[in-house]
Amino acid sequence: MLSALFKKNTSKTLPQQIYGGLMTHARSPVFFLNFKVPDTVMGRFDMLSLHVYLLARRFRADASDIAQDLSQEIFDLYVADVERALRELGIGDTSVPKKKKKMIRSFYGQIDDFDEPLNNKEIDILSEKVAARYLGEVDGAEPSLITNYILASEENLNKQDIKAIFSGTVDWIEPGSVC
Repeated sequence: MLSALFKKNTSKTLPQQIYGGLMTHARSPVFFLNFKVPDTVMGRFDMLSLHVYLLARRFRADASDIAQDLSQEIFDLYVADVERALRELGIGDTSVPKKKKKMIRSFYGQIDDFDEPLNNKEIDILSEKVAARYLGEVDGAEPSLITNYILASEENLNKQDIKAIFSGTVDWIEPGSVC
């Protein structure tokens, strides 16, 4: 009887389920091979941040309390994941909060960079922001690939029934489909 109290719960909560799928999708090799995002810790962080951002925009568009709560829970998982990753990289305990704060500030910078061009469908400006944020000095990188992916992803997410998303089903588009 007491063993039931100490049994590890292996079921995932809805935010964990959605975040897990989002994280898996953000690690798609297409981003690093075809889109030329550097396959580094920061490049992977950037792709994860992009997907958290895109999903948060979908939730914001719904504006329901459920959407806002779920968005916050997913963001909280993201922040905890950033801290976990920093610790796994061997960042010292005293440096983790400072580095985490810098990375989360980068996430909010992404919102500042992308929201207005996305809202106003200013594709050229969005493409410039994408190039500066993700590609820097990468040879042969074409920011339009990521820009097109962002636009197609937003359209795809906005077409999805919010109730399906609330049940844990988020259908991400294949990044290679916009090449």
